[in-house]
Amino acid sequence: MKDQKNLIHFLNILGERIKEHQSDIACEISDTLLGSSKRQNKKPPVARSCSFDRKSLAGFDSNLISLLEDNLTHLNWREAGFGKLPLEISNQVCVSELIGPNGFYNHSSVRIGLLLQMPKTHYPWHQHAAEELYFILGGNADWAVDRKESTFKSSGSFIHHKSNQAHCMTTNDQYMLAVWGWTGDINGSTYSI
Repeated sequence: MKDQKNLIHFLNILGERIKEHQSDIACEISDTLLGSSKRQNKKPPVARSCSFDRKSLAGFDSNLISLLEDNLTHLNWREAGFGKLPLEISNQVCVSELIGPNGFYNHSSVRIGLLLQMPKTHYPWHQHAAEELYFILGGNADWAVDRKESTFKSSGSFIHHKSNQAHCMTTNDQYMLAVWGWTGDINGSTYSI
């Protein structure tokens, strides 16, 4: 990691921002982000690795992204979906687990990470046992929940999914970088398309 202090500073500022959602899941995620984290050894990837191109952040103007930017290429990026996404989109959506069982920092009951989704990419309907909270750092997407009409979500938006609540998102003309947090049953084996 190029500068672990920048990453810790990012996690702490993010923790304060997530508190603004004022939900139980936001409190749990915020407490985890603001708490002390123990660095762990690199774990084997749970899906194929994914490359991260810094150019994807061009045009994003966010203090949080600025804090994170120097570390993005040093994080362990993998394809989203625990190997269950269709091949044609699996390399269009990348995630990096920052805190959790496979994260840069170890935690057994919470997962917190980043998601980078390419422009004009549809992340199909999926669900998982974990309750989930997204916070969009940059970009935007049309977001749908419970197989209903999608709504436009942009930088600074929170999106909350209950346990096993189906959801999907489609990016528009730019990349989307978002933070996600899982609480409850965080076992990736419950993820399904």
